[in-house]
Amino acid sequence: MHKTARLLISSVLFFSCNQLPPSMDKNTVNNQPLQIISTTVQQTEGDCATKKCLEISLTYPTVKNASPALEKNINNWTHDFLIALLDPVLELDEETSLTTAIDGFKEFYHEQLADSTGRPGHFTVEVTDTVLLQNEKYLTLRMDAFSFTGGAHPNSTAAIATFNLETGKKLAPIDLVNDLEKLYAAAEKQFRVVKKSAFDHGFDFDESWPFVLPKNVGLTTEGLFFCYVPYEVAPYVMGFTEFVIPYEQLEKL
Repeated sequence: MHKTARLLISSVLFFSCNQLPPSMDKNTVNNQPLQIISTTVQQTEGDCATKKCLEISLTYPTVKNASPALEKNINNWTHDFLIALLDPVLELDEETSLTTAIDGFKEFYHEQLADSTGRPGHFTVEVTDTVLLQNEKYLTLRMDAFSFTGGAHPNSTAAIATFNLETGKKLAPIDLVNDLEKLYAAAEKQFRVVKKSAFDHGFDFDESWPFVLPKNVGLTTEGLFFCYVPYEVAPYVMGFTEFVIPYEQLEKL
């Protein structure tokens, strides 16, 4: 018998050493500094002692004292990531609620559990969040996700985004550099350095695994951060590929 679902929502304030006084912060509301808040939603069903249970733990960023544009764009970014993670068949629009996506994930779990003779019945999805950069101009956020819904292996992914605090806009690589072709070349060069052993053993980019810029590119204090998730440009076995191209190497870009 499944235990009653338990729902816990909590908020924890992030602190930032480089948070500016209200008088200097370009993104304040009523002279209150921008705050990044971690919101957590947790649900559990079943008996985890027997490995027949479902566990959901979603910690994602929200903001306080933000401009309407910034708040909307951050909420849309987190919303799309969480919805796609929980129920990929749902439409990614503002009308689809997190509750609806969680219900869809639970329904999928019960369907698989009923037809999982001899297979594990422990499904889990976890999301954590991190502030990578917060200064007077930019905010870079990261979410990491881990899930297991049966199959050969669990799945891991991430989402990274930089927001302009003055406009609220989520920035794409084209907003950060003046020459995408040169950025493309610099990223591929660094990818080959980080994954040198794989290339030494015969891996290379081809029609099946073409090299592209990752979906996750963001500003950090050290430089431009790149995060390739599994399957994005290489097989699952190569895992995540992450690196920073320092600002001094990007000066001409």
